[in-house]
Amino acid sequence: MRSCRSERCRLIQGDSPPYARFHANYGAFEIWYNTHMHEKGINSRIDIITRLSVVIVTWNGDDLLNKCLSSLCKVYGDVIEIVVVDNADSKSTRSLVSSFSGVIYVASPGNPGFAGGNNIGVRQTTRPYILLLNNDTVIHGDSFSTLVEFLETHDKVGIVQGTMNVPSLGDGLDDCGVLMTPFGIQRHLHRGEPTATAKLVPRKVFAAKGAMLMFKRKVLDDLGFLFYDHFWSYYEETDFCHRARNVGWETWFVPTLPIDHICGATSSRFDGNLVWRRYFRNIIYSFYRNYRFFGRVFTLPCFVCAAFVRSPSALCGAISDLIQGRSWSSHETISLVRP
Repeated sequence: MRSCRSERCRLIQGDSPPYARFHANYGAFEIWYNTHMHEKGINSRIDIITRLSVVIVTWNGDDLLNKCLSSLCKVYGDVIEIVVVDNADSKSTRSLVSSFSGVIYVASPGNPGFAGGNNIGVRQTTRPYILLLNNDTVIHGDSFSTLVEFLETHDKVGIVQGTMNVPSLGDGLDDCGVLMTPFGIQRHLHRGEPTATAKLVPRKVFAAKGAMLMFKRKVLDDLGFLFYDHFWSYYEETDFCHRARNVGWETWFVPTLPIDHICGATSSRFDGNLVWRRYFRNIIYSFYRNYRFFGRVFTLPCFVCAAFVRSPSALCGAISDLIQGRSWSSHETISLVRP
């Protein structure tokens, strides 16, 4: 059995923060880390990270999950709480997770998607900060204590996202947060820029990306739930950030030591038109529920026009699903009526 306790944890060893593949000056993160977190000392960073639970949802992705869990154990040992939700209820995944001592395995009923899987996972967590982490990610050092520290020192900030590198983009950045235009079009910050030379600074954003999304448990207490089960996948994290914004929480992007994100390892296995249909349906639903007058009479119609240009058939399918109250969840129907 592979035990996280038996790993020589890089965080506990106190390794310096350089990221070997990105040897160039890594902008604001390197400056902030060297003058703030590193001065706190290893014991302080361990104390910070013990307040974190990590939820990973997987679906027939054992190879990816193995790399993800191995990297977590190598860096953090048994310091963090890890919950793996298996949407396929696979014997091979159960066996893989059981080989990592201390990692919690949860089999989901059916396949509730990324949204439903994370809803199941967060109910198994016990710590004040929760990180949703994709199974197609690999970490190379302490990328998470920076985020926990930021949440602890900023009362109004409820959600944060760190830095992700996408190898398929030639070691380019994944989204560094999302801004929302008045036209309902999302602006994905810094995507594709070279990770090694990007000059990133902490900034307030509209939404964070779900592949590396950390939040305070207090946000869940205020909202009552994480994701709509019927979203299944696509736009659920942006809707979550929007709902949190409506009750006073801020979402920020905070530069961290980059983690690798393969990006789309699961969604690429689904029909493209169905993906767009779900995506459009969820956005329209979210806009209607979360926006008030201006958003409903301007932002929502603008988005619908843009969606029609992108894929008329997917948009028609999405609207049909909403009208009929059709959900991809077996136990929930869609309602546009605000509770």
